[in-house]
Amino acid sequence: MFRRYPVDGSIIRLDIWRYALAVLIVIAGFGLFAYYIFNSVSGAGGDLVQVVVPGGADLDLKETGEYTVFYESRSFADGKFFNTGEQINGLQINVVQKATGRELAVYPPSGSFRYSLGSRIGQSIMAFQVDRPGVYRIEASYVSGSGPEVVLAVGSGFAWKIFSLVLSSLAIAFGSIAFAAIIAITTYRGRIKAIARQKEEERIIRGLH
Repeated sequence: MFRRYPVDGSIIRLDIWRYALAVLIVIAGFGLFAYYIFNSVSGAGGDLVQVVVPGGADLDLKETGEYTVFYESRSFADGKFFNTGEQINGLQINVVQKATGRELAVYPPSGSFRYSLGSRIGQSIMAFQVDRPGVYRIEASYVSGSGPEVVLAVGSGFAWKIFSLVLSSLAIAFGSIAFAAIIAITTYRGRIKAIARQKEEERIIRGLH
């Protein structure tokens, strides 16, 4: 006796559920992608120390390496909103190691980086190198002697952190697509095998008669 494997309604319904599961996985993956990148990137702004200038602030820098100074053309600091335009002219920035009084070299960053984090929009304008952890004083003033209050933000490795977060988020999205594709392809191949098996059994049965 030969058992037939018809592609009946139950198999079709099972295939539909599997395809639906694949679609749901993709939707869930993109939902996680959006949630993760929104929360992670928004929280990344907490790594930047804001300074309202003209004026200054003490920075407790715990790591060595290059630090970037960003100008935030739109920001919220010291309980106030700032919207100061894309460009600032004549702003002079100085960084001094408080323990020794040594002034650090401040120079343009090697690359341009811009960010938008909620109510904050910033762009890299200067950088400086720290060779030992400690407290550093950053001061900024206008060469002309006067100018509008603006917000600077200081951080280390901020661009790489944002880049890593984006890569992680993309991995979630594309991982869900890959998993859904595996389910869809496996389901399709199973359907093809079932049809081929049915045809082969029918051919054998016809041969016996």
